[in-house]
Amino acid sequence: MNPSSHDLAEMAAAIQGTEVAARQWLKAGFSPGDAAAYVRAGCFDVSRTEELRQAHISPSHIAALGLGWDFCAGKVPLEDLLAKPVQKGMAPPFAHLW
Repeated sequence: MNPSSHDLAEMAAAIQGTEVAARQWLKAGFSPGDAAAYVRAGCFDVSRTEELRQAHISPSHIAALGLGWDFCAGKVPLEDLLAKPVQKGMAPPFAHLW
């Protein structure tokens, strides 16, 4: 896959990262909006974030749990995230910054 320079620039802006990082997110099939949502939720590793997506864990769910960075750093197993329901009305950490 060879994304256009426009696609790379759009993704880089969405994730507030480099074109190298943008290429990784695009190669994994993330849209700029989805990638940005996962990044805001603390996800920084594309392959680990792909695991979340395949397990149907949305950016809002991982944000509400506040475990995106911990999961991508390998400190929290996927099974733990699957076992943690989000409490109704629970605001994601740092939601005030969005």
